[in-house]
Amino acid sequence: ITHDLKTPLTAIRGYAQGILDGVAATPDRMNKYISTIRNKADDMANLVNELSLFAQIYNKEIEYKKGGVEIDEYISRCMSNLSLDLETRKIDFLYRNDVEKGTCLYIDEEKIKRVFYNVIGNAYKYIDKDLGMIFLHIEDAGKMVWVRITDNGSGIEKDELPLIFERFYRTDSSRNSKTGGTGLGLAIAKKIIEDHGGQIYAESEKGKGTKISFSLPKKVDEKKKI
Repeated sequence: ITHDLKTPLTAIRGYAQGILDGVAATPDRMNKYISTIRNKADDMANLVNELSLFAQIYNKEIEYKKGGVEIDEYISRCMSNLSLDLETRKIDFLYRNDVEKGTCLYIDEEKIKRVFYNVIGNAYKYIDKDLGMIFLHIEDAGKMVWVRITDNGSGIEKDELPLIFERFYRTDSSRNSKTGGTGLGLAIAKKIIEDHGGQIYAESEKGKGTKISFSLPKKVDEKKKI
């Protein structure tokens, strides 16, 4: 945490000092310095927000507000907020739902939306191909539904795969400044899924991509239950 806070803070101080010293003598250079300061400040804000959410979830300070929501409707709403990011990165999004139409999930919509954002956001950071692809597949599993998110990114080394859901763990830390991230996204996703009674795991092959799968509970039909 100290390292991740110091890195953007050092950059902010350096560029601010450059402005004070008159190094940013042209409008273009001044714009570059100010933009860099803003971006680094955003990095710090994101880290603080992730740390706050992480602490609240693990200390059970956040209440889950669970309710029923139809799967297709919910996925559509989740992906609408991510579509622009995927489009600007030239990543094709594919969706297939093999669950019976009208099936509802029993979830905290905002918390599970965070899981989708963290998993898919993590995926597109590591897509290093000209034609990127993310495939979201929904499968039925009795009382649960499995969500599988597959990408064609750089993949993960076999020995690192069991560690990716650990807090603050990042694969290929040398690329952290390029890809960003706090190392908390998948740890937060794991905790939220487990708090919903589900499971989460990853499969990957270096150079070919990664698949992250997690299960979510269905809404119980009270009439059938009786």
